[in-house]
Amino acid sequence: MIEEKQNQNTRWYVDDNLRIRIQEIEDGKAKLWMTIDKLNICFTLIMYDFMDWCEREISINLEIDKSWNNHRGFIIDRKDQVIIMSEIKRFINEFNVKPNENADQFSDAEWYA
Repeated sequence: MIEEKQNQNTRWYVDDNLRIRIQEIEDGKAKLWMTIDKLNICFTLIMYDFMDWCEREISINLEIDKSWNNHRGFIIDRKDQVIIMSEIKRFINEFNVKPNENADQFSDAEWYA
């Protein structure tokens, strides 16, 4: 993934139509949100058992977070950012994950706020 932008403790990444927003927080943690075609795919990933996949395949536990405008995302250990981004991309490709048409849609203004 290509780092698209950085502003203080938040970074944005892009790879084709997949976008990831990571905000580093206290206690060595980071919050992560992801979209395909500007639609939030967190709930879809949860339904496809992505959290179990991460625990089983790479021994990383994810927590669900809704602190940013009530959008679903994950809380991860800051040190796991690169591998989680890689696993999101791999998981989407392997299981042909598509965004739910009823998912939250991000405007560019909100995404880059």
